[in-house]
Amino acid sequence: MKLQVLGCAGGIGGRERLTTSLLVDDTILLDAGTGLTSLDVEKLARIDHVFITHSHLDHVAGLALLVDAVQGRRSTPVTVHATERIVSSLQRHLFNWVLWPDFAMIPDKASPSMQWSVIEHGATVQINGCSLTSHAVNHTVGSAAYLVQNERSGFLFTGDMASTPALWEAMREETRLSKIIVDCSFSDADMELAARSMHFCPSSLIEDIHAVPDAVEFLIYHLKPGQEDLIMQQLETNGRGRAFRALKCGDVFEF
Repeated sequence: MKLQVLGCAGGIGGRERLTTSLLVDDTILLDAGTGLTSLDVEKLARIDHVFITHSHLDHVAGLALLVDAVQGRRSTPVTVHATERIVSSLQRHLFNWVLWPDFAMIPDKASPSMQWSVIEHGATVQINGCSLTSHAVNHTVGSAAYLVQNERSGFLFTGDMASTPALWEAMREETRLSKIIVDCSFSDADMELAARSMHFCPSSLIEDIHAVPDAVEFLIYHLKPGQEDLIMQQLETNGRGRAFRALKCGDVFEF
């Protein structure tokens, strides 16, 4: 199983520039931010499944453009997986014929360019030897993390989140888990803002993950532009011996 980081920034204008989008084995996408713009149309057309963590624009802007770009280039619709609350939000606020056409009806209802698939927390989808399990996280209502595994190894992509002790307790039981891609958006100077917007800062992240074994590598994403070095410095200084690494666009991991 190959994981390619197309985008991982917490906003535009910073070091990584492209917002959240992770590609698994060329056919599965985790979130659909502006990182999708790094793919040409042939690679876009290979994407069969998109798993959305939540409906904020930096994670879904590329979804609208993806289904438009591949319309007519595929024989089957792109399947978009998310919780019922997230699907409803995207239908109402994005694919509503105001901000963007409803590609679940284009070219027609019988053979659309895109189709929705509700995956509730705790459910697992099996795709070509890869399992993706949805876990609830503390962010906007309906937000999900995805545990992605094959028969040998795997990783957790949390999406954006704040303190969620139940998630880390569940991960203690996952013997194939080797990496966790986790949000840490703000420095400790913005701790109040992080809490109000339901994101981590270094202090809150370090406190929250104490139940996770030290052998699991933490890859930090969603760093706010201009704060990247400070956030990583605070994680390294106060991390209680745990290693943290900043995720970068273009990173590739094999599992």
